[in-house]
Amino acid sequence: MTDDQLVERVKNGDSGAFEELVIRHQKAVYYFVLRVLKNPLDAEDTVQQIFLLAFQNIMGFRADASFKTWLYRIGINQCNNYFRKSKNREFISIDDFPVTDVRADQEGDLSTKERVAHLQKAVDRLPYKQRMVVTLRIYQELSFEEIGTALNIRANSAKVNFHHALEKLKNWIKTEKR
Repeated sequence: MTDDQLVERVKNGDSGAFEELVIRHQKAVYYFVLRVLKNPLDAEDTVQQIFLLAFQNIMGFRADASFKTWLYRIGINQCNNYFRKSKNREFISIDDFPVTDVRADQEGDLSTKERVAHLQKAVDRLPYKQRMVVTLRIYQELSFEEIGTALNIRANSAKVNFHHALEKLKNWIKTEKR
């Protein structure tokens, strides 16, 4: 059953269908929020809030975008609220959560894990919007259209931010190798 079909079932009163949506998307939303907030406990609380808001507002979901994109939009808003409330815009180092979470092979050699950790640290240095675009594109595998919808920007703007972020990352990595 597709997300759209499940959403329709929820709108018709089937709460079990919403549970299926949560099961499908909870892990990806959690890792997205964790990458932004850098704190597992805050990420867990925020993800619960995201799904609660999604459930409370599902009748207003118009399917202009995919359900997944709508969840990320709610997630981005909740992350922004977190930073506004805590007035904490500093990010904790990638060392505070496992390198394997950022797609390093658990069985892989140490140099691969070190390269992934080094790259993640560079991503953390990017300006907020570029960091969000890179995170949504690479880790969440969203299209530029979906990223634009989630960030409330045009798809072309998402592409431009992604391009500028990649250029900065390449330059930083090239500079640090010297």
